[in-house]
Amino acid sequence: MFALTVLAFSCTSQNRPALLVSGSGPLYPIEAKVQGIEGSVTLRYDIESDGSVSNLVVVSSQPATLFDEAALTAVSRWRFNPRIVDGRDVTSRRQQSIVSFRLEGAERYDEY
Repeated sequence: MFALTVLAFSCTSQNRPALLVSGSGPLYPIEAKVQGIEGSVTLRYDIESDGSVSNLVVVSSQPATLFDEAALTAVSRWRFNPRIVDGRDVTSRRQQSIVSFRLEGAERYDEY
């Protein structure tokens, strides 16, 4: 009976955070891959009430600027189920994500 009560309560909730529903990782820049460079980009953006990403900006990147364009392109294509507050879709402001660029296994040693 307790589980049924909890389930019924969660189904009737009118609030929900934004949820990523589609999007992929970035394309690794060829020049960085050839040189074996890894890094990350921290991005800030808003999630609009239609689930699209807007106001996308680079907060920081390491190494500076090398991966920025790839990260911006990837995140601009992400789509979300928007945040719901009191049963209404609303914009989520100032979201932040870190996009990492890591080479896997053999990719690290392509030059050898």
